[in-house]
Amino acid sequence: MFMAQVQHLPLYLKFYQLTKYLYERTRNFPKQYKYTLGQNILDLSWACLDLLVAANVLSREKKYAKILELSIAFDCLKVRLRMAQEIGSISTKQYVHIQSFYLKEIGEMIGGWLKWSAE
Repeated sequence: MFMAQVQHLPLYLKFYQLTKYLYERTRNFPKQYKYTLGQNILDLSWACLDLLVAANVLSREKKYAKILELSIAFDCLKVRLRMAQEIGSISTKQYVHIQSFYLKEIGEMIGGWLKWSAE
């Protein structure tokens, strides 16, 4: 029952799609970054999904702290993705795709959810 509820959340769906996309990209990382930066990117993406699921079931009073934690983890993910682009593990074209198709929209949704939960 719960998973059916969360799977219909636009934020969950977008993060899930991002995680799948990141698996495709990190698979092609150079060996020296695949098991460090690449794995860290995947771990952070999963952590964000887990925080999103957890925040969804909390009472409104408790949501703010969990959504703030999600926002911080998401910011960390963005930093690592930027680093991956700068060292050449992700092409500029791939980074632009991630930024425009996933990160921008996810950031806006997290920001809106955070604002709503603070009221």
